[in-house]
Amino acid sequence: MRKSRVLTTAAAALLLAALGLATGTSAQANTPPTGQGPVEYRVHDAVARAETLDAVGLDIVKRSGNDLFVVGDETTGAELSQLGFKTEVSKRYPAATWAAPRLAPGAAPQDETYDGGYHTVNAHYANMTAASSAHPDLATVVNYGQSWRKQQGQGGYDLKAICITKKASGDCALNPNSVKPRFLLQAQIHAREIATGELAYKYINYLVSGYGTDTTVTNLLNTTEIWVVPIVNPDGVNIVQQGGNSPVLHRKNGDFTSADLSRCGDSAGSQPGVDNNRNFGYHWLKNTSKCDQTTSTSNGASDSEPETKALEQLWTQLFGDHRADGATDLPDANARGTALMLHSYAGLILLPWGYSNTVHTPNDAQFRAMGKAMSAFSGYAYGQPGDVLYNAAGVTDDYAYGKLGIASFTIELDGPGACDGFTPSFSCVNSTFWPYMVKTFNYLASKAPSPYK
Repeated sequence: MRKSRVLTTAAAALLLAALGLATGTSAQANTPPTGQGPVEYRVHDAVARAETLDAVGLDIVKRSGNDLFVVGDETTGAELSQLGFKTEVSKRYPAATWAAPRLAPGAAPQDETYDGGYHTVNAHYANMTAASSAHPDLATVVNYGQSWRKQQGQGGYDLKAICITKKASGDCALNPNSVKPRFLLQAQIHAREIATGELAYKYINYLVSGYGTDTTVTNLLNTTEIWVVPIVNPDGVNIVQQGGNSPVLHRKNGDFTSADLSRCGDSAGSQPGVDNNRNFGYHWLKNTSKCDQTTSTSNGASDSEPETKALEQLWTQLFGDHRADGATDLPDANARGTALMLHSYAGLILLPWGYSNTVHTPNDAQFRAMGKAMSAFSGYAYGQPGDVLYNAAGVTDDYAYGKLGIASFTIELDGPGACDGFTPSFSCVNSTFWPYMVKTFNYLASKAPSPYK
């Protein structure tokens, strides 16, 4: 069914141009896209059939009671009807415009923004460099890998993290035998979830500017290494930011290997690329791409993507391996450290296992206790993905905990009105998300010494 969906010519040109793969002249590549943007549908009484929606590649984004919300295009409503679902349109996104962000004359890379203030990949990286340069006693920037496009010689980006702590000898090394426990914050593994990266940007600046003046920050940095990866998927974010004030709702990475773009659509199930958050090699489940005629899959082969493999290596280097791989194995007594991946926009706190909510981790009680504590800050419901949304295999939390024993969580942002959706108003970052998310970050950082005790 999804094989019938196609990109408009202009939308396909936008994706190609964003990846540096456009053919023809520069003027052709920069032709403003036309047509309609993505559409969000409310699917009534769909929770019991969530896996049916996921299996056919429909893009589930959040849940309300027994209803699910999916993002697709103008044809998705008819597809849902053919599957026997009752739906209604709940939101329409504007069509993407070719308005790639550009630096103003004399502006520093930190000033490069899109969609009302969201920072580009270059601006995120410039901000990390500025933080480490201004505060060498606190911050160190680390390159931990390369994006798919970088490895292919098609532009792309280095993968960057920043370590922030009051430095002593041996701190911020890629070595699991650190003196201090570690908290790792990660954002924009799904590129279109732009508020998540912005919160990571703010947290970096909050930490380096607060040391010595803010008691909470000072105590944390004296005792803990805080690592931040603000952009897990920079190739994908580059596609998103090319839309300017109408960001392209691209979820996946930039690996378009073997994809036939003429068969691809706007929603996550039919986009080209690989979904990094279905690609991790713990209870990975293959899901064939809906826009590919040959070998590439939307989830990739297990651990196939450079962004995935680099993140797995980073986790191992920071935390070590403190758990056997069985479903009921407990982490050993030396397990410490916490991790959080930010998503949007379901308004949830998710804990492992993601692959099945009929199986619980041996640390389920501790995970739920921490979930409850975080819920007090945001009001978000907490539980395994299958409890509160739908089961998802090959995700970050399952690998981080299942393979290594890390106390790893996912938070899905959400807010009212203009603060809902993949591209909330930029003002929502400060007014709505930051006040409770900074408390959440600091809480998980405080749990790093002994998360299971």
